Amino acid sequence: MATAKDKMVWVEITVETTAAAMEMVGELLAECGCTGVVYHDPRLWSELEGKPAELRPAGQPEDQAYRVAGYLALKPGWEGQARKLRTRLEEIRAFLPVGSGAVTCRQLHEEDWANAWKEYYQPERVGPFLIIPSWLSPPLPAGMIPVRLDPGMAFGTGVHPTTQLCLSMLPTVVRPGDLVYDIGTGSGILAIAAAKLGAQVRAVDKDPVAVGVAAENCALNQVAIPVTGGDLLTNLEEPADLIIANILAEVVAELIPQAVTRLKPGGAVLASGIIDQKATQVQSVFTANGFQIVNSLQKEGWVAYLAVWNGKKDAEVFY
Repeated sequence: MATAKDKMVWVEITVETTAAAMEMVGELLAECGCTGVVYHDPRLWSELEGKPAELRPAGQPEDQAYRVAGYLALKPGWEGQARKLRTRLEEIRAFLPVGSGAVTCRQLHEEDWANAWKEYYQPERVGPFLIIPSWLSPPLPAGMIPVRLDPGMAFGTGVHPTTQLCLSMLPTVVRPGDLVYDIGTGSGILAIAAAKLGAQVRAVDKDPVAVGVAAENCALNQVAIPVTGGDLLTNLEEPADLIIANILAEVVAELIPQAVTRLKPGGAVLASGIIDQKATQVQSVFTANGFQIVNSLQKEGWVAYLAVWNGKKDAEVFY
């Protein structure tokens, strides 16, 4: 039996669900401790029909079911997390069509985990950015900013709505020379995007696996970004122009009071990972800490906020 020290074995927990509920299911998997989440959308094949072979996932869907898979380290207690997931799925049936909600579990070695999702990960255009899997070489449209990425075992492929919302907002807020902190950097996708807009970026993640993956992706994109392990803003002293936090709503709420002490006058927080049921909670924390929400975007049940710290009179010049 694997032990907590065995980091080479993972449990893949897959939920069969519906298009309407798949984003919420991904949130539940994250709440249960899953390091990464993969969305298996049967619409992908029809949307990519006629595209070059290298841009299409291998094989064909066996049926039209939507599936969301999350990954847990195989260690004592994982079965309890799976039971918690089943309970939470039943709870959300009251307001979402969950579908069958069938949960299946299987063990994967790390190398299998890192490769199992690649057939579903294709180039993704978000705003001025083209997110390119590192193993593909599609033509780059004129004017697009390439972000080459191998998420490995870290969150952040560019296809999740929370990441796309941040990528859409970044060009409106990042100026050349700005100091930007990317908290919970995951694969490093947002840090790299900010750096390619001319910012000086520092990236932080509490997961040592993510720190390694993000550092590799920064090197792949030839951007000089220090990537360090840490808890939120604890080890960051210099006031920043922008703090990016694409995490969970509860963690964003925890970060906001800290952000006041780590921002320049007129600095801002770009927060995502906020499911719409928790949006009001995050708004309240921003307001209580002297922030003004100057922009918000929504996509598929998720919300992102750009909030300026109003601790100084010139706060409004930021946006």
